[in-house]
Amino acid sequence: MNTIAQLQVNLFCENVESCLSFYGQLGLPEVFRFPTTGPIEHAEVDVAGSRIGLTSAAAANRLADLGVTSGSSATTEVVLWSGNTDGLFDCAVSAGATVITGPMNSPDGRLRYAWVRDPDGHQVKIVQSR
Repeated sequence: MNTIAQLQVNLFCENVESCLSFYGQLGLPEVFRFPTTGPIEHAEVDVAGSRIGLTSAAAANRLADLGVTSGSSATTEVVLWSGNTDGLFDCAVSAGATVITGPMNSPDGRLRYAWVRDPDGHQVKIVQSR
């Protein structure tokens, strides 16, 4: 049987430094960076025991010919569960996010959520259980 040891989502970025700064301002600590000096090709932040990888699209294409682009369409989103949607939304906007949809309640009132785009255009959903 195969066992999955950890989950990581990678976001392909044009500007890894900008994305790293954004997620850092949301309170997600940096746990890995390559290379350790000079322009960053890959960095990782911790989010509740899992990781979000921020990978240079140019480096991914140069090293493995992945044919990736950054922030080109909303086919994927990062979902951040929080105890305070409004507060994290305000923090994200202050950190440079572009607003997609401001905080609102779900039709059944169970959730409060909002959507933003990080500095590289990745869609981020902020959710709170009510």
